[in-house]
Amino acid sequence: MPRRDRHRDDEYFALTTFRRDGTPVSTPIWLAPAGGRLYGYTPGRSWKVRRIARDPRVEFAESTFRGVPTGAWRRGEARVLSGAELRVAKRAMTAKYGNRFRWFTIVTLLGRPRRRGGRAVGLELTVNPEERSRET
Repeated sequence: MPRRDRHRDDEYFALTTFRRDGTPVSTPIWLAPAGGRLYGYTPGRSWKVRRIARDPRVEFAESTFRGVPTGAWRRGEARVLSGAELRVAKRAMTAKYGNRFRWFTIVTLLGRPRRRGGRAVGLELTVNPEERSRET
């Protein structure tokens, strides 16, 4: 499978971010490939977003619904997207997950802003160059 399509069929990913003291924290998340990167969508005040804003290092692997890794861990960097950049993440997620992602955005829009989750943001993950060379 060409590298650009590597994660097209993987549904869930375990995304590991790092606390201030370096402790890893893993969370299941949907990720969609586009333009050589992976994109996600999550509430803006979630802990993973706060950790990424402070430390962009991440690790991720294909996983089960509950976040139990089923594939090899890969290292990369993540950044938080908002505003116009958020459209890229939404397009990638819609292309991969279709109506499930549309329903997720509706539920997030209706429920999260009133609670602690805040307005949704996108995540952009890039794989470290060393990791990328091992894929080919």
